[in-house]
Amino acid sequence: MAIRRLDVYNDFIIRQLVRQHHITGYQQGVFMASETRIRLEAGELAWLCEQLALIQRSGILMPEGIELLAESTETSRLKTVLDQLHQQIKKMIPLSDAMKAVGAGPDYLVRMIRIGEVSGNLDQILSSLSDFYMRDSELRKKVRSALIYPIVLLFMMLAIIILLIVRVLPVFNQILASFGGSLPRFSQGLMAFGLFLTHHAIWLIPLLAVLVIGIILFLKHSKPGRRLIDKSKLRLPIQGPLYRRIYASRFATSMHYLLRSGVDLEEAMIMTESIMDNSIVSERIAGCREQLRHGADLFEALRETHLFPSLFVRMLALGSRAGELDQVMSKIAQAYEHEVNNRLTRFASLIEPILVLVLSVIVGAILLTVMLPLIEIMSSIG
Repeated sequence: MAIRRLDVYNDFIIRQLVRQHHITGYQQGVFMASETRIRLEAGELAWLCEQLALIQRSGILMPEGIELLAESTETSRLKTVLDQLHQQIKKMIPLSDAMKAVGAGPDYLVRMIRIGEVSGNLDQILSSLSDFYMRDSELRKKVRSALIYPIVLLFMMLAIIILLIVRVLPVFNQILASFGGSLPRFSQGLMAFGLFLTHHAIWLIPLLAVLVIGIILFLKHSKPGRRLIDKSKLRLPIQGPLYRRIYASRFATSMHYLLRSGVDLEEAMIMTESIMDNSIVSERIAGCREQLRHGADLFEALRETHLFPSLFVRMLALGSRAGELDQVMSKIAQAYEHEVNNRLTRFASLIEPILVLVLSVIVGAILLTVMLPLIEIMSSIG
């Protein structure tokens, strides 16, 4: 009986989708979004898609299933989204329109769900989305953890160096002065800098805090700042090759799921642009798509973006000739994920000794410039 109700509900939704708009269209402003919009992270989207896929397979009507999820979840963010989603889905509108109204996920998610609704493969599409967002979440976590540790070490280095300049150098200066000696010019300059910091800390600390906050806001919330970060991800010597492989993996993963779902190549490229999380990469993929419209070869267009390794493009060409482009995309994505994991592991294992060595050299140089005059004075006295 539940299966019969689900079929009737699905038939109604599909008829409504076809009547309202075709697969890539959407009438903006038809459904009012809730006042409180929460954008779910990749891991939360993976969980949500998997639960919705289970509801779809179980024969429970989508409104009833979402209501059960909202009652059972313990995470406040997910509960808020599910409550909003339930309010929308009760209007007997398609799940894709409800997700669009709630605004909890990106357009990529909404369009993929709409493809599943029209094609009748919603449970498979939702499972694929869950796998996609889970892999994306794990990759983001690994990149974040690999970058946080060096940043923490760097701040610790700066704190130790400032402590030496502000507290230790003045003590050594007094000791040397009592013996009739003086610090070298380098150490005197550092000590003068430390005294300047000490005397003007009242206004320097707030100024520094405002400057740091301003830089962060500029980089995160302004278009020039975001483009600057996007360019640095691709051009810096260490992280450039790493991020290129990350984007290659994300591109291949997205194209695999889209092509497997029956999306045509141009539409798949458009949808992939929106999830690359880098304006430079998205623009180059858009340029690649424009070349395809003018009859260019896909693999030549991808090579001219200068984003992907040559091996990546060659493997895609071979997969296309064999008629297994989506499968080759999946294998390439897995291969690059493994390579990114290995690079992140090597990066984390190398950065610690490098930073410790740099800190030791800096601290040693400061102390050496202080200790040598003191040793000379003590030897002359002896």
